[in-house]
Amino acid sequence: MPEALRVLIADDEAPARAKLRRLLEGVPRFELVGEAEDGLRAVALVRELQPDLLLLDIQMPGLTGFEVLEALGEPRPQIVFSTAFDRFAMEAFEAAAVDYLLKPYDGARFRRAMDRAVALQEGKGREVKALLRRLAAAPLERLLVEGERGLEALPLRGILRLEADGKVVRVHAEKGVFELRKALKELEARLPAHRFCRVHRSALVSLEAVARLEPWDHGDGLLILKDGSHCVLSRTHRATFLARWGGSG
Repeated sequence: MPEALRVLIADDEAPARAKLRRLLEGVPRFELVGEAEDGLRAVALVRELQPDLLLLDIQMPGLTGFEVLEALGEPRPQIVFSTAFDRFAMEAFEAAAVDYLLKPYDGARFRRAMDRAVALQEGKGREVKALLRRLAAAPLERLLVEGERGLEALPLRGILRLEADGKVVRVHAEKGVFELRKALKELEARLPAHRFCRVHRSALVSLEAVARLEPWDHGDGLLILKDGSHCVLSRTHRATFLARWGGSG
């Protein structure tokens, strides 16, 4: 007898999670290994429990279902989306989802989705690389960082500046300083240009966070941020910064 598929549920609505539990009960080919009530918890549990299949809502607190996929990277479990919003169907199938369950659905529809998951278990993963390439080019709406209590989603409005330091980027935010193992150039390409600007070869700054610009050395400037911290504006990036800063209000 083949091993049971290990299933994780991620949905912010308790009744939805309870329904999925009932549908999975007594089916020997599936083993429910955990439940998450938001996107951040979903990422943490997938990393911890390594399920084969994730039953994933799309509109959730913390991270959306699509942001969960991006945070997980590769390899990741098979995905069956379970949502009340039909407008995400195309994005779901582009994300190589096994199926898309539109709430409310019945037991027969759920079983068809799970049959597909079982059938596709051996051949999964070919579309994941293409999905991750698309996600890697999508604009960021927040940054997922490791906080003291685990994963944390930082909204862009709370970020003051980003500074490259070796192989990590230090994210200076209103809530503290966090580290990201991403290249500053990659982050620059995905952060909105009307909100963030390169000011130095190793620094990006939030335009909204800049209080004033002071003269500095050899044509460089000194940016004083609203929290009292500062960073250098190199003359190389001065014209671009001034054009964006002047239009950011």
